[in-house]
Amino acid sequence: MRSRSSIAATIVVIVATLVGSACKSRAPEGTAPTGSVAFPVGSSTQPIIVSRGPDGGVLAAYTTVRANEDAGPMAPGIPVPLAKVESAVNAGHLAPYAGPTGIVEGIVKVSGDAPPKRGLAIPFSCSESLGTYGKVFREGTGRTLADVLVAVTGYSGYVPAMGEASAVKIHGCAFDRRTVAVTYGQHIEVSNTDPKEPFLPTLNGADMPAQLVAIPHGEAVKLYPPEVGHYALVDGMGKSWMFADVFVLRYATHAVTAQDGRFRILGIPVGKVKVSAYLPQVDADLHPEAGIAQPNFDRDIEVKEGETVEVDFVIPYKIPKLDSKASPASTGAIVR
Repeated sequence: MRSRSSIAATIVVIVATLVGSACKSRAPEGTAPTGSVAFPVGSSTQPIIVSRGPDGGVLAAYTTVRANEDAGPMAPGIPVPLAKVESAVNAGHLAPYAGPTGIVEGIVKVSGDAPPKRGLAIPFSCSESLGTYGKVFREGTGRTLADVLVAVTGYSGYVPAMGEASAVKIHGCAFDRRTVAVTYGQHIEVSNTDPKEPFLPTLNGADMPAQLVAIPHGEAVKLYPPEVGHYALVDGMGKSWMFADVFVLRYATHAVTAQDGRFRILGIPVGKVKVSAYLPQVDADLHPEAGIAQPNFDRDIEVKEGETVEVDFVIPYKIPKLDSKASPASTGAIVR
């Protein structure tokens, strides 16, 4: 067990303006609103937390702003009052949607510049993690994109989440993905499959007065997001390159792509909906050194009963011109 103060030096908290943020109005009860609702928006005076590497360079920035007022599930046995969860995800007290549904699936790819290398100092014992963190984003064969958050919104009804937890695995000093999405009411279970290294899974942005160490092949460490919003999953034992954007959403119709860029979302109520694809690693608000102005794209589609709708996305990326005083994003990782 470690107190939160023992890892406080790994982050710097500042208050600043969140560039490009915009508030959205509350949707009717039982309706998942249209728009880029999968991604956090909110006040322009939210605290921005900057994660820094051992050389002082910025690895990422994130803010615990609220996401939109969307429908979502409840889950029992969490350290958040059930009434609070219900008021956030199902304010209309609707029964789970039981009407006709369809499936949305597809592939997300990238165009434009290749992902630049990141300036990381990684010990030789953790060199396997370069495959996950060595570049600004993870690209697969045929320019497929990993770690893309895809969400379906705009439908009427309450769609509960499948299961109470989202599992994240650690191996080779790396989380198995760099974007984690959960529905409010779910928790995150972090398992350590590394043969030797212990880790301290930490949910930055959440109050963690005490923490549990994830020992090799031990029990999963459970993390409970207290609010809807944006957090960061990090290691509190000094491995500063280990970082995953965590999005806690008010609805369950979301997925995160693997290395092959594929996603598949089941149980979508029939009718017109919006599909949104978002790559946090190239969001200029969250990762200013390598981000671009438009990291997300939307598609309007119609879901029909028993059918699968194919929706593909291409996210264009261009390496930004960096301030001369900023730490370069393309210096390459240093393995020691």
